[in-house]
This record gives sequence, structure tokens and C-alpha cells, in this order.
Amino acid sequence: MSALPLTLLPLLSCFASAEPVVESPEPQLKGDQVVQLITDHSLEGWKVPSTRWSIKDGAITGDTMGVKLQTPEWLYTNDSFTDFIFSAEVKLSGGPKANSGIYFRVTPFTFTRGKPGTKYEAPSGYEYDAGLGSRHNGSLGDWYARPKLRIFADQKVMKQIFKAEDWNRMTIRAKGKHIEYWLNGTKIIDYTDNDPKRSKAGPIGIQMHDNLVMKVALRKAVILPLVDDQK
Repeated sequence: MSALPLTLLPLLSCFASAEPVVESPEPQLKGDQVVQLITDHSLEGWKVPSTRWSIKDGAITGDTMGVKLQTPEWLYTNDSFTDFIFSAEVKLSGGPKANSGIYFRVTPFTFTRGKPGTKYEAPSGYEYDAGLGSRHNGSLGDWYARPKLRIFADQKVMKQIFKAEDWNRMTIRAKGKHIEYWLNGTKIIDYTDNDPKRSKAGPIGIQMHDNLVMKVALRKAVILPLVDDQK
């Protein structure tokens, strides 16, 4: 999908700061250095949290199987990445509030929710949020470790380019403290994270949300690790 006119480029809002989107074309992942993260018939290369995850015809699916999970699940790559360009197609279905996200530079830690306190392993790291009917759709956050960090994509633009219950191409460029997101070819997030506590390296994962009946599917996941002379 071609980029929207400059007048339609999204503006961002954040609890901490805001930055305008600097227009740039979606990176193209080509060449011998591009790594395919999904094989056709196996979840090899991924840390699989439960039998709710499967693969068929090159697409990984997480399925709550008609019940609401008590705690969320994440499927992570075995490998860790620092600076990179990542792209994949994601599809949400199974319920009107299906919610997921691409997580990256993850460091798992023990998270405590509510009182007296439900504890589970959660990611400290960035999220590219994906949700049906959610204002967080397309946003950048680090909800579990830094809940005040939330950069919102312009929802007027999101409504034009996001395809509900269909495949959406989500692209990330993470270079140092500079994070950029594209959705179906349109740039939606451009953020510089100056927090010294920011995540710097870790695996990439996809979430199956708790308290929802839902499915999330991932296909065509590729990554290009960046070196100092690459932008």
C-alpha cells in the first residue's frame, strides 16, 4: 500500500513526550543477510509456551481455544536482536476485542498484577500494539515495565489503513534509541527513547492476550540485523 499524503501523516501523543512522524518509505528487506524466522512445518527457532500455538502452511497461530486465558502468553524467538529491521504479517480474529502485539528487545521478568497479586512472567521491552476496536492499535509502549510510556498512532489514519480480521503488514526499524513503525506501507510511529532504562536487546515475540477469546496468526516474519553502517 502506498504511503498516505503528507497531510494525513499521523501525529503522536504520549504521557511523557510527543514527536511528529518523519516521513520515510517502508524499508524493504532483501539480500543474503535477511533471516527467515518461520519455517514451513516447524516451530523450531521459537520458545513455545503451550500447546495453544501451532504452525500450518507457514503461518503460526495462537488460539485461546474458546476460553479466556487467566494470564497472557508470548511466543518468543530463541535468538536475541539489538538493532534491526523486522517485518511480518499479523491477523487477529476470534472475537471483537482480539488483542495482540509484536514485542521486541524483550527481557522477561516476574510481573505482579492486582491485589493480592497474580504473578506471571511478562516482557520488559517494546510493543507494537495490534488490537481490534482498540485505541492502542498501532501504538508503541512498554506497558509491563514502563507503563507511562505510550505513543499513540493517529487513529484516523489507522482506520484507513488497518484491515480488521485480515492480514496486516507490521514493520519495525529499531536503531539505537530510535524506533519507527510502519503499517501496510504507511509510517505511523517515529519515536526517540531517551530513557536510560530503555530496552536495548532481546528476542522478538507475539502475544496472545488474557481475558479474551481470540486467535492471532503470524506469517512472513523476517528480520535484517543492522550494523553500524546501515540505516
